[in-house]
Amino acid sequence: MKSELTMVEKANAAWAGTPPDWVAELAHMATVKGLNNVAERLGYSSAVVSQTISNKYRGNLSKVEDRVRGALMGEKVACPVAGLIGRDKCLDNQALPRAITNSVRTRLYRACRNSCPYSRLKGDKS
Repeated sequence: MKSELTMVEKANAAWAGTPPDWVAELAHMATVKGLNNVAERLGYSSAVVSQTISNKYRGNLSKVEDRVRGALMGEKVACPVAGLIGRDKCLDNQALPRAITNSVRTRLYRACRNSCPYSRLKGDKS
Protein backbone atom coordinates (compact mmCIF):
# COMPACT_ATOMS: atom_id res chain seq x y z
CA MET A 1 0.00 0.00 0.00
CA LYS A 2 1.36 3.40 -1.03
CA SER A 3 1.36 6.07 1.65
CA GLU A 4 0.21 9.60 0.96
CA LEU A 5 2.82 12.33 0.86
CA THR A 6 2.46 15.18 3.32
CA MET A 7 2.06 18.67 1.91
CA VAL A 8 5.62 19.45 3.01
CA GLU A 9 6.91 16.47 1.04
CA LYS A 10 4.84 17.54 -1.99
CA ALA A 11 6.25 21.06 -1.80
CA ASN A 12 9.83 19.81 -1.55
CA ALA A 13 9.32 17.53 -4.55
CA ALA A 14 7.54 20.15 -6.66
CA TRP A 15 9.99 22.96 -5.92
CA ALA A 16 13.16 20.87 -6.44
CA GLY A 17 13.80 20.47 -2.73
CA THR A 18 13.85 24.19 -1.97
CA PRO A 19 10.42 25.83 -1.99
CA PRO A 20 10.27 29.57 -1.24
CA ASP A 21 9.89 30.27 2.47
CA TRP A 22 6.23 31.20 2.11
CA VAL A 23 5.44 27.98 0.19
CA ALA A 24 7.26 25.97 2.86
CA GLU A 25 5.13 27.68 5.53
CA LEU A 26 1.96 27.11 3.51
CA ALA A 27 2.79 23.41 3.13
CA HIS A 28 3.68 23.08 6.81
CA MET A 29 0.42 24.70 7.92
CA ALA A 30 -1.59 22.59 5.45
CA THR A 31 0.03 19.47 6.91
CA VAL A 32 -0.55 20.52 10.52
CA LYS A 33 -3.91 22.31 10.32
CA GLY A 34 -5.37 20.67 7.23
CA LEU A 35 -5.66 21.88 3.67
CA ASN A 36 -9.26 23.08 3.97
CA ASN A 37 -8.60 25.05 7.17
CA VAL A 38 -5.62 26.84 5.65
CA ALA A 39 -7.50 27.54 2.43
CA GLU A 40 -10.40 29.06 4.37
CA ARG A 41 -8.03 31.22 6.43
CA LEU A 42 -6.43 32.55 3.24
CA GLY A 43 -9.71 33.07 1.43
CA TYR A 44 -8.83 30.64 -1.35
CA SER A 45 -10.11 27.25 -2.38
CA SER A 46 -8.26 24.13 -1.29
CA ALA A 47 -7.46 23.55 -4.97
CA VAL A 48 -5.56 26.85 -5.17
CA VAL A 49 -3.60 26.02 -2.03
CA SER A 50 -2.82 22.50 -3.26
CA GLN A 51 -1.77 23.75 -6.72
CA THR A 52 0.45 26.40 -5.14
CA ILE A 53 2.16 23.82 -2.94
CA SER A 54 2.58 21.56 -5.98
CA ASN A 55 3.99 24.46 -8.08
CA LYS A 56 1.14 24.11 -10.59
CA TYR A 57 -0.96 27.19 -9.84
CA ARG A 58 -1.38 29.33 -12.95
CA GLY A 59 -2.93 32.32 -11.20
CA ASN A 60 -1.29 35.29 -9.51
CA LEU A 61 1.31 33.69 -7.23
CA SER A 62 2.45 37.02 -5.79
CA LYS A 63 -1.07 37.65 -4.46
CA VAL A 64 -1.12 34.18 -2.88
CA GLU A 65 2.31 34.92 -1.42
CA ASP A 66 1.07 38.18 0.10
CA ARG A 67 -1.90 36.40 1.69
CA VAL A 68 0.33 33.65 3.11
CA ARG A 69 2.84 36.16 4.44
CA GLY A 70 0.08 38.14 6.15
CA ALA A 71 -2.27 35.42 7.39
CA LEU A 72 0.21 32.66 8.21
CA MET A 73 3.55 34.39 8.70
CA GLY A 74 2.39 37.55 10.47
CA GLU A 75 3.84 40.04 7.99
CA LYS A 76 2.63 43.57 8.63
CA VAL A 77 2.47 46.66 6.44
CA ALA A 78 2.06 50.32 7.38
CA CYS A 79 -1.32 51.30 5.97
CA PRO A 80 -1.59 55.09 5.55
CA VAL A 81 -5.16 54.90 6.93
CA ALA A 82 -5.39 51.88 9.25
CA GLY A 83 -1.87 51.85 10.66
CA LEU A 84 0.07 48.60 11.09
CA ILE A 85 -2.01 45.73 9.66
CA GLY A 86 -1.44 42.24 8.30
CA ARG A 87 -0.60 42.00 4.61
CA ASP A 88 -3.68 39.84 4.09
CA LYS A 89 -5.88 42.53 5.70
CA CYS A 90 -4.26 45.07 3.37
CA LEU A 91 -5.43 43.00 0.39
CA ASP A 92 -8.90 42.72 1.96
CA ASN A 93 -9.07 46.50 2.32
CA GLN A 94 -8.08 46.98 -1.31
CA ALA A 95 -11.00 44.79 -2.39
CA LEU A 96 -13.59 46.81 -0.47
CA PRO A 97 -15.90 48.98 -2.54
CA ARG A 98 -16.10 52.69 -1.90
CA ALA A 99 -18.59 53.54 0.85
CA ILE A 100 -19.46 57.23 0.86
CA THR A 101 -21.35 56.81 4.13
CA ASN A 102 -18.21 55.59 5.92
CA SER A 103 -15.29 58.03 6.15
CA VAL A 104 -12.68 55.37 6.95
CA ARG A 105 -13.72 53.24 3.98
CA THR A 106 -13.62 56.31 1.73
CA ARG A 107 -10.08 57.12 2.94
CA LEU A 108 -9.03 53.49 2.44
CA TYR A 109 -10.52 53.46 -1.04
CA ARG A 110 -8.58 56.59 -2.01
CA ALA A 111 -5.32 55.57 -0.35
CA CYS A 112 -5.37 52.11 -1.92
CA ARG A 113 -5.71 53.67 -5.35
CA ASN A 114 -3.34 56.60 -4.99
CA SER A 115 -0.76 56.86 -2.24
CA CYS A 116 -0.18 53.44 -0.71
CA PRO A 117 3.09 51.71 -1.64
CA TYR A 118 1.53 48.28 -0.92
CA SER A 119 -1.45 48.72 -3.22
CA ARG A 120 -2.01 46.56 -6.27
CA LEU A 121 -4.60 49.11 -7.47
CA LYS A 122 -2.54 52.26 -8.06
CA GLY A 123 -4.38 54.66 -10.30
CA ASP A 124 -7.52 52.53 -10.51
CA LYS A 125 -10.04 55.20 -9.65
CA SER A 126 -13.08 53.18 -10.74
